[in-house]
Amino acid sequence: MPFPWCHPTIPEGYARSFPRKREAMYLTELEERAALLCRLRYPRATAIARLRANLRWDFELHRTPKLIDRVEAIVDAVYQRGGRAGGAPEP
Repeated sequence: MPFPWCHPTIPEGYARSFPRKREAMYLTELEERAALLCRLRYPRATAIARLRANLRWDFELHRTPKLIDRVEAIVDAVYQRGGRAGGAPEP
């Protein structure tokens, strides 16, 4: 007799939105890591290299996500904001 939790049923709407949610999660993580490196006063080039290396390491057993091509733009945007990513809006 199988247990019901051994065979999860995933709602169709959730299953279709999963790739979009996954990419948004990775994008947020990259922005937060870039903001941390900016606050720690890492040079822009070093931040880009570290974030790309982190992505390659995170996905060394899988295909590297296409998000790696957007790392430079993400770092530029975060560094222009002064290292703020997410969190509460400033007054």
